[in-house]
Amino acid sequence: MLIEPRLNEIKERLLKMAEIVENMIDNSIKAIIEHNPEYLKYVEENENIVDQMEVENESLIITTMARYQPEAKYLRMLAMDLFVNRDLERIGDHAENIKEHAQSILTKPKLKEYVDLPKMTELTIQMVKDAIKAFAENDTNLARDVIKRDDIIDALEDQIIRELYTYMVEDPSTIKVGLRLIDVVKNIERVADIATNLAEEVIYMKEGKMLRHQELDENGK
Repeated sequence: MLIEPRLNEIKERLLKMAEIVENMIDNSIKAIIEHNPEYLKYVEENENIVDQMEVENESLIITTMARYQPEAKYLRMLAMDLFVNRDLERIGDHAENIKEHAQSILTKPKLKEYVDLPKMTELTIQMVKDAIKAFAENDTNLARDVIKRDDIIDALEDQIIRELYTYMVEDPSTIKVGLRLIDVVKNIERVADIATNLAEEVIYMKEGKMLRHQELDENGK
């Protein structure tokens, strides 16, 4: 029996799962930015679907390993599929966390017009998209580019949190919302970390180089 059709099926399932969790993050943040709880419905409708997909995908991957007893290159692909499946489910969890914070935030007046939060979210979602594209296309150059963007997200996180602390110091009535927003920002930063981890796994599976906890050199290698 040929293993390629099964590998293609697994990849298509993971790409679909990625699209859902990306939209979950996007909608959870839009609810806060636009102060509109309607966006949270998408997260609520899909959180159980993502959990079920994670279970089904894992079962399919492990069954494929057992049934086909694949050679080394296919085994590495399946191992990567397991990493991606796990990490996509974690992104879904962060979307759920943001949704829960948003539900509390939306009970209070809008703190401010958000500028850096949508920027941080957009950049983070693009990191996830590109990490998944790097995975789908075995593109280590794109994976390295994703890794380099993580510093931008960290800088935005620091900037937003400093601004929120300023609001809370100047007006203690904003503390509850401010603390919730800080948790939201930290969840977005963790999603960027997951995208970075995915990119690192792509490089490891393709080149055998483990970049986790290491810096890229000046040439991005």
